[in-house]
Amino acid sequence: MTLEVTTASETAPLEVLDVQVSSRRSTSTGPLSLSIGLLYRTGRANRSFSVPTLSWFDASRLQDFSQQLAVAQYPESCSVDLPDAGLRLTGSIRRLAGRWTTGRTIKIEPLPGAATFFAPFLVHASHSDIANYSRKLYNRLWEVFTRG
Repeated sequence: MTLEVTTASETAPLEVLDVQVSSRRSTSTGPLSLSIGLLYRTGRANRSFSVPTLSWFDASRLQDFSQQLAVAQYPESCSVDLPDAGLRLTGSIRRLAGRWTTGRTIKIEPLPGAATFFAPFLVHASHSDIANYSRKLYNRLWEVFTRG
């Protein structure tokens, strides 16, 4: 998968190598929380990026959002709030040079009152890369769910 991340100051292409999902308990009797990350290559270095810790509810909503965005057609858009993580994702069909393409744009921003504040940023990808991500995320979530 290839993603392009755009912040207020720069644009960087990333080659995503894998989607990683792990679980942990905050206390011995507390609920499971999930860590979802991307292992990516930038230049010659491999790095990882993780979204804030998600509940199973937020992870399910994230996976549904990625499926919806993968199959969306112009002028459709989709949006999801992940309240436990404090994130809002808004997906739309990409427009380049005045023409609608099969590419997708995802705006990632903090929810008002979120514990972690950051500057909103955009992720650009093709519909096939979003579909591939959605499948990998589903498979990784299923693996963690069945492991317990």
